[in-house]
Amino acid sequence: MKDQDITQLMRTLKDNPEFNRSFDAKSSWKLVSTRCGFENETKQDRYSVRDHIEFYVWSFSHAMIRPLSASVAVFLLMLAGWVGASNASFNALPGDQAYPLKLQLERTQLALAFDPVQKAKLQVDFASRRLEEMVEVSAHSYESNPAAVRLAVQQFKKEVQSIHADLKEVSSRPSQTELAKEVGRKTKNYQSTVADSSTGLPQDVKDEVSEVQSLLEQTQDEAVEVIITAHEANDDAATAYELQKAFEKDLASVTALQLSASQRAQVDQAVTLQKEGAYRRAFQILKEVKASISP
Repeated sequence: MKDQDITQLMRTLKDNPEFNRSFDAKSSWKLVSTRCGFENETKQDRYSVRDHIEFYVWSFSHAMIRPLSASVAVFLLMLAGWVGASNASFNALPGDQAYPLKLQLERTQLALAFDPVQKAKLQVDFASRRLEEMVEVSAHSYESNPAAVRLAVQQFKKEVQSIHADLKEVSSRPSQTELAKEVGRKTKNYQSTVADSSTGLPQDVKDEVSEVQSLLEQTQDEAVEVIITAHEANDDAATAYELQKAFEKDLASVTALQLSASQRAQVDQAVTLQKEGAYRRAFQILKEVKASISP
């Protein structure tokens, strides 16, 4: 039945005698249902306890969804702002307004790193960033902004001090060994980069750079000590490989110096000990040879 048919039916019913008396919904429904082809008998809907519970749950959830949606929207806006600020601070240099935010974000990232390998890599990566910042600022701002140069050197020194403190912990932990491996791979590069970037700096900054170089040497020695201790405890191939690479770097730096006959004999002895697996004594001999050469 179309809407026009229903409208016409209602018009014909308005003059029906049944509607001139007191209104009887039941009899009126019978008349309408007969004319329209509906069922005369209707049943009242009955709702179970489950139906009532589902209704109240639906009402409660829809009442809560609006403030929850608003909270989520606010959170997403805050997150978007935080991500934008993070991206903006990523390339910040010492002296920039966004630089403190960059450092804080790195500290947060380090605090959330629970895997020893990931945490060790982050620590070394952050030290590498400080070194890159020091090189960048030293090359372009050492005359116009000497305070930024000092800050860059101090931040790199702070990162190295943090790594050095972690390596000096008495307890042998997986994170400590992983950090030592990462440091062993990067320290030589740090030392050469620091030496190259110190040219042309003010004297007070050069003094700080010299302290950083000394600290790097100590940190490298501490890293080797940690790896040797781990190798003596486990005698695994991974630590043996790291010690071999570290020994080759030390050996190359020593053989590049002017050595006497006795010093060359010491170096040969260190090589023999290294091949036998006596890494602790081999590194110690190389250290003694370097110390015996007057600057």
